[in-house]
Amino acid sequence: MFIKGYVSLGEKVLNEVLNLERICNDYDNLLGSMFLDSSLNFNHCINCVFLLYENRELISMLSMFIPTQQEAEITGYTLPKYRRNGYFKALLAKAVEELRKFNIPEILFVCETQSNSGKQVINALKAEYEHTEYSMRLDQGGSENRNGSAYVYRLLLLRPELEDLEKVIETSIRTFDEPYEDAKSRIENCFESETREQYLAVLNNVPIGLGSTNQDDEVGSIFGFGIVPEYRGKGYGEELLHLIVDRLWQKGKTEITLDVNSDNAQALALYQKFGFKIVVAYEYYRQKLPVTVHPDKVD
Repeated sequence: MFIKGYVSLGEKVLNEVLNLERICNDYDNLLGSMFLDSSLNFNHCINCVFLLYENRELISMLSMFIPTQQEAEITGYTLPKYRRNGYFKALLAKAVEELRKFNIPEILFVCETQSNSGKQVINALKAEYEHTEYSMRLDQGGSENRNGSAYVYRLLLLRPELEDLEKVIETSIRTFDEPYEDAKSRIENCFESETREQYLAVLNNVPIGLGSTNQDDEVGSIFGFGIVPEYRGKGYGEELLHLIVDRLWQKGKTEITLDVNSDNAQALALYQKFGFKIVVAYEYYRQKLPVTVHPDKVD
């Protein structure tokens, strides 16, 4: 058994990982996919993917998404015929060792709702259920396109420059009630990325919301989307969503994805009204470090 950690994946290794994911998803009838883009991690030196090999065959993997120093979101796959042999336990030990180096105190295990094998692992780890998140998709033509119509937007959609960084951070803090360092890390990473774009929603020269997009391929995704509290309930969220979605259609995207917490009823209703459909549900389970593993083999 050999385990190797990666900060990011090259093409050859990425193809190995995607093949492992495909085999496991087919076997377990799952629809989701791992988030393997490390560019949004708060620290770009963290090993966030761990791969386990037997006789040069990739048989198990663990991936971490770490946008803030508060927690790491962990997903994993093991080839069906190798399960319940302690491989995920070995990968998790390596991941925890890495997280301790960067003083990250908690883990969120991410499990697709219909993954029975994943839930068995999480139950053995005694992690506590926290929430469910929906991954949603909008196909081209699935929503009203206001662009070029008689509709008059109240909002102005701006792409801020680096000198506007503090303005964007302040808007993010007001919108999401998050720590300064978390907002700064996420937005700086967006500015530095070649595939992401940061937007500000401006009303009468006042920033009242924001949103980001990822445009790595023909699929566009929206994240970090919201309106500051005092401007909610006035239709600005729907207007901002139209502006960003129209911008993605103009760039030739064939579909658009986003994620939403199932507890956020207002946002979920907005996205469904707009035309987004739920594709897959993920359950999140929290565990503090050090992670305690059940004595029985968990995978």
